[in-house]
Amino acid sequence: MTNAEAFIQAFTALFPGQVVPPVPTKPDDLSMTHAVAIRSANPMVWQRLFSGQGEPLPADVQLRLAKGELYPEDASALRAGHWDGHAAQCDQQRQAIIDRAHAATRAREQAQYEAEAARFKQFKEASLLERLAMSPLSDTAIQQAREQWGITGN
Repeated sequence: MTNAEAFIQAFTALFPGQVVPPVPTKPDDLSMTHAVAIRSANPMVWQRLFSGQGEPLPADVQLRLAKGELYPEDASALRAGHWDGHAAQCDQQRQAIIDRAHAATRAREQAQYEAEAARFKQFKEASLLERLAMSPLSDTAIQQAREQWGITGN
């Protein structure tokens, strides 16, 4: 598919019934409404039309782009250079990392909850003596009791 075909498909999908303008050669050829809509709805079309026409990429980002090893934090530099398709991939990587971290946190919290619920259930079903055995006294509580009752020695 050529750039013209990609632009026509994107434009007609986003703006049905409107006359398709000439294929833009730079972002300023589009109105602000058209530019924002195309850039957000179809970043690959934007990239095909305008990549490299924005801010120059930092050398490290340019090297990673050439190697196909982009980092999630490269998204802003890529977007500034109109490499929006690659920036969207970086955003997806970042979101995947966030989702994995959230899933790990939820799993850890779920395991903690289940352990606490099992401990509470065991305590609830235990007899009075078993409950006392499950609740050891702190050193402070023991010392206070010894002082209150006048107990000396071991």
